[in-house]
Amino acid sequence: MAWAEQLGGSVHASGLGRLEAELLRAALLVLAAGILAASGALFVILLYGWLIPSGSVVQLAFAAGAALLLLAVQFLARARAGSMADRASQKLLARLDQQGEAARLAGQPLIRALRGRSFLLAADCGWVPIFLMVVLVLHPLLGATTAVALLLLIRFGAAPEPPPSKPDASFRAGERRRRLAVAGLRDTLQILLLSLGGALAMAGTLQIGEIVAATLLSLRALGALGAALEDAPTLKAAHRSWQGLRSREGIG
Repeated sequence: MAWAEQLGGSVHASGLGRLEAELLRAALLVLAAGILAASGALFVILLYGWLIPSGSVVQLAFAAGAALLLLAVQFLARARAGSMADRASQKLLARLDQQGEAARLAGQPLIRALRGRSFLLAADCGWVPIFLMVVLVLHPLLGATTAVALLLLIRFGAAPEPPPSKPDASFRAGERRRRLAVAGLRDTLQILLLSLGGALAMAGTLQIGEIVAATLLSLRALGALGAALEDAPTLKAAHRSWQGLRSREGIG
């Protein structure tokens, strides 16, 4: 993980530039960990395409252990990235405290995003198009269906605007309904994708392992995008806060 901490160090030499560099390193670490999320799909392909036909319990145990190890590395990398984002939020808060109450209030949406799950969710979305391309390679119909599902999720789940500084009861109620709608639509699309994968497997268009792997990647892409959409108001407010802080610092 040390390599990820060395990237982005020359973005800016001082001020918010150091925070940008640290957040860039954390985001790259999440993206690097994201490739390990495909280890489950790879294990399924190996399981049905090689391990079960081979009949070797030793090979099965070795492959399962390797997959579990990759998942553990992914967990550690994400935990490290979360710690880096939290440390960046502490440095930002200390910096804003020195600039007065107005600066502190302007930076609160960004600090909340860094200290919550929003930062990791936003970084996870970087793998959505890559997972989609892999699914398209494995099976074009399943890939095209996944693409349509992702577009539907964006169309009906996107938040219109960043939340107001003091949300009223009607706004909070609307946000609850939107989040529930996003979760419900995501779950519905996942069931439809699973059903399509099952139908393709029964039709014999691909090996069962390849169909299951493609379905797993489709579900992961939908899950990552759906989770980010649920947090969309927080992410938009954080982005607006970051842009405001950059303007105050005179960073273009």
